[in-house]
Amino acid sequence: MTVLQLQADIIYGPINSRRLGRSLGINLLPTNYKLCSFDCVYCHYGRTDVKTLSPEERHFPSVERVLNAVEEALRTGPDVDYITFSGNGEPTLHPQFPTIASAVRHLRDELRPDVKLAILSNSTTVHLPTIREALAVLDAPIMKLDAGDPRTLASINRPSSAVKLEHIIEGLKAIPRLIVQSVLVDGKVSNVKGEPFEAWLSALSEIRPTQVQIYSTDRPVPEAGIKRVSSSTLQRIAGEIEKRMGLQVAAYWARA
Repeated sequence: MTVLQLQADIIYGPINSRRLGRSLGINLLPTNYKLCSFDCVYCHYGRTDVKTLSPEERHFPSVERVLNAVEEALRTGPDVDYITFSGNGEPTLHPQFPTIASAVRHLRDELRPDVKLAILSNSTTVHLPTIREALAVLDAPIMKLDAGDPRTLASINRPSSAVKLEHIIEGLKAIPRLIVQSVLVDGKVSNVKGEPFEAWLSALSEIRPTQVQIYSTDRPVPEAGIKRVSSSTLQRIAGEIEKRMGLQVAAYWARA
């Protein structure tokens, strides 16, 4: 099955995002292979080539290259709503992520103060105080949580062996303005029914984010047997979370 091509540079887009409007992407990862601490069954970039929570610095662009690219984009690029750390894997794995986040915040404040800063992260580094401090300078820390129990985490996100769910949950509880993003899937693995669903709800209740964003997979995925969750099911789940826990939930799906 065909999946999306990796981002070919540090800056990409702007892309039209259902959640962020016009979003200018920052890719801190390699451009010729996918590096991540997860190998999610639904990832539209395909399988993870290098799966680790402790990558070597040689995998990443230098701080100078990143900041030069961001400054050029902010000075000459089109109007955007968000600048978003995302790209070909997990952005916070960059060893200098705290330095980069702070410097990009400074560039944004100087050159495009009306634009917001976001990140799409898989949350595997939030147990680190330096990462939480870096996330605090962003306007929208959008952090993944697809599972509330280790078994579902292993079957859907297929993490590096160093990743611990309890570290993720404890770290997420300490992030200000936290937005949790959850990809819901069904089929040969599922987080929308039974014990996995209840465990996920329990984790959300413990974390208490400012918002929960739920969606399913609308693009080709690398694994057979993964089924998209319908818009009606997403809306039902959103209503259930709001009713049972009083959390704000936004459901997203592709419109025809």
